Amino acid sequence: MIVRIFSIFCDLVLKLFSVRFKKLSNKDIQDLLKAGNDIMNSVSSAIDRNDYSSLHSDVNKAIKSATYARKTTYASHMNQYGQRKTIKKPRVYPFFQKGISKYLGVPQMFASAALGVFTGMAFLGGLITEPTSAATIILGLVTATCGLAFVKNSRKYSLAKKYYEYGNTLKDAEYFSIKDLARATMKRDKDVLKDIKTMMRQGFLPRARLDKAETTCMITDRAYEQYLGAEQDREAREAQEQAQKEKAVEEAKARNAEYEGLPAKAVEILEEGREYITFVRQINDVIPDTEELSTKLYRLEDIMNRIFAQVKKDPSSADDLHKLMNYYLPTTKKLLNAYVELNKEPEVGANITQTKKEIDDAIDTINSAFESLLDSLFQDMAWDISSDISVMKTMMAQDGLTVEGQGVTAQVQSQGMAMQMQPQAQGQYETMPK
Repeated sequence: MIVRIFSIFCDLVLKLFSVRFKKLSNKDIQDLLKAGNDIMNSVSSAIDRNDYSSLHSDVNKAIKSATYARKTTYASHMNQYGQRKTIKKPRVYPFFQKGISKYLGVPQMFASAALGVFTGMAFLGGLITEPTSAATIILGLVTATCGLAFVKNSRKYSLAKKYYEYGNTLKDAEYFSIKDLARATMKRDKDVLKDIKTMMRQGFLPRARLDKAETTCMITDRAYEQYLGAEQDREAREAQEQAQKEKAVEEAKARNAEYEGLPAKAVEILEEGREYITFVRQINDVIPDTEELSTKLYRLEDIMNRIFAQVKKDPSSADDLHKLMNYYLPTTKKLLNAYVELNKEPEVGANITQTKKEIDDAIDTINSAFESLLDSLFQDMAWDISSDISVMKTMMAQDGLTVEGQGVTAQVQSQGMAMQMQPQAQGQYETMPK
């Protein structure tokens, strides 16, 4: 009896699958579900009455009621003037790269549910009558398989619903942020990311790709190429920033080694002086070499280098640079900036020409003043050297190592010998006979 019921049900399932499930409308789906209920009722009634003679005809009747006729339209594509009408194609959003049915998995869900209910009922009956028979075991396996198939296809249907929900939300977007899509659909970020990954894995989004952080999804190839370009620019920028940081660290280490042992005030003046020297060099790069001012700036840069080199050698000289650092150099910087701005303007007026000439003459004065300042830094050294030379000459003269010292030594020696000879002569005179 069970074998007969199973063969009848397999026949009706094959007939159900003979119906084409493509492009089903909501009404067609409702008809299929109603037919399924009718079949279940017929099966239940046959089992209760233990009469299966009319089951086959009832199933065929239910299937025919669910079979839909193909709609054929003969609408003319010509307008009233005999011209062909322009048919607008429905707009397809980039997210809908692949034609996924809105009812994906629904026919399989229906078939697996119907078969699962029938075999489940037969399996329960077999457990009561023959629990250890092969037929009962087979029915149990078939029931479990139908249950798994139902769950799998229900997930497909749920994913298809989300597919259209996300696509209608994104519309014309070729890329999107997972966070923004989650906010728009009132879902959690991790749930949306999981759905997108599942769609990519199952072929719903064949051209989609995620970024490295999995925060952005590119739907089209064009969006992905733009992402790759932006990613390369970002990596190049980060590499450049890293190189600059490493260079700054190395320069800081070199400065620390260069300024080791110097007082803080001297280090501060040297750092500020380095900035002014760099500024003068940059201004000189802007001014053409044909101008006389460019030569004067080379001289100014050289004098400044020598001044700060002397500060590095003799940190005590930093106290003499107070007015240089607080007035002379800032004023020089202001004059050079003004010269560059005036140099950009065409010389159409006497004011511009006169002002540039005054700045040019002022640089001469500045160079002379800075040279005098440099010379003053060596004043203490000159005094110390003169003192050392004077002391050394005196010591050399005392030791008879110089011409003047040798004359003095000879005179001293002759006087000593005379003093020694006088007592000797006196002794000889006393020993002579009277």
